[in-house]
Amino acid sequence: MSWWRKISSEREVGRFEGDKKSGKIRISGSFKITTSQKWCRVGLVFRFSETVKWYEYEPSIGLQFNNYRLTIADHMGKVLFTEGRSFMEFASLFKTAYTGQRFLGRYTATHKGEVAILDFIPPSPGRYELDFDLAADEDFSETGHKRMTSFQELTLYVREGVEPLEGMDYPHKRIDLMKARDIMTRPIITEDEEVLVTEIAKDMAERGVGGVVITSEGKPAGIITDRDLVSRVLLRNRRASEVKAKEIMAFPLITIEPQTSVKEACELVAKRGIKRLPVVEHDVLIGVVSIGNILTKKPGCVKRFYNHPEARSLASRCKQAIRLAVPYFLFRMERREEKGKITVRDIMTRSIVTEDEDTVVTKIAEDMDMGAECAVITSGGKPAGIITERDIALKVLLTDRRASEVKAKEIMAFPLVTIKPEASVDEMCKLVAKTHIKRLPVVENGVLMGIATTRELLTRKPECVRGFYF
Repeated sequence: MSWWRKISSEREVGRFEGDKKSGKIRISGSFKITTSQKWCRVGLVFRFSETVKWYEYEPSIGLQFNNYRLTIADHMGKVLFTEGRSFMEFASLFKTAYTGQRFLGRYTATHKGEVAILDFIPPSPGRYELDFDLAADEDFSETGHKRMTSFQELTLYVREGVEPLEGMDYPHKRIDLMKARDIMTRPIITEDEEVLVTEIAKDMAERGVGGVVITSEGKPAGIITDRDLVSRVLLRNRRASEVKAKEIMAFPLITIEPQTSVKEACELVAKRGIKRLPVVEHDVLIGVVSIGNILTKKPGCVKRFYNHPEARSLASRCKQAIRLAVPYFLFRMERREEKGKITVRDIMTRSIVTEDEDTVVTKIAEDMDMGAECAVITSGGKPAGIITERDIALKVLLTDRRASEVKAKEIMAFPLVTIKPEASVDEMCKLVAKTHIKRLPVVENGVLMGIATTRELLTRKPECVRGFYF
């Protein structure tokens, strides 16, 4: 959590301390928070401590806490979250410790408390009201010698953009109110299963999307991505006008409901190795959640996509040279982390695909099918351009030609944006954010050394996600 941007400093909005009143103790409070941020995480920071107090009476039973209750509502009074649990369950969120000296007298208190953070992620900018209530009972007997008893103290703070204090390990519980409906993209691009691939390619090019949901009798049935266009049309040397959507769509369709939490959507995307989740309600497609949608609202998910065992296993689809690069890259990161500065040379992939500018696209499509994300195109032995799956899918299919009829130089992106191997990852992050280019060939003295991608960058420096999605 330490990478969250700090929006405002910690401020104490309420201090609720137990005291002796008719044998009752109540720790409660109600306060309002207002956020106008595009994204925000509001943290309720509870400092919970054991306090020693000396009284001229003797507790006969001791302190008995009842259930605690926390409610969060919007400005209209609609309850967004409510929770009630036993005090012991609530206390389990904390790691409490008592240190200090004991003194005789009316009372004295020395304590050392630790913290639990409850994260509240508002579904939208606005004003919210939080109510906290924790009641306790204590029975007292007749006055006796000065005896010690302990009271629980709870200090409540609010932070926007939670940033834990340095040097302490805080157990925490997250309250995630954000759902798929809050982040999904709409309107959605759909096409009927009988539509020709020519129309699918046109939709992708005009809308700038990488996938189109396919329907059958009005209901979502499958999805077609740019990778499907490469592997199921171009690799088979077919024309777009010869293929219908139902022949190449991926099915059955993996979907989620609008009330699915963003966390669950994140887990599903990471586990299945997919980039898009159609949102369906009562068999009606109402939106699509993409990795971009998730990272815009919950940048913390970047670690699930780019540093996750199941995500790494996707490399098993690739040819051996690319597959071996994944564990080798992770090994290098662990070793270089100890030494300090990380450069592009440390994160780049040396196993790259290069093809001459006169190579036919069929050969490049085969490279893509083997797992390559792109191919660097050379002219006279020097890097001159780059071709991605989208370049192949759209630039070839929109002209209704076969892959064998098109040469690399006709569709490659140029001039080539490159980076030096000694550039820092911070420099790379700025360049990627500025150019919106996900793959940077690494060139030294005119020689292609490797390629650095956003995947490798975010694995090493996940905080760069803000530069890409904000």
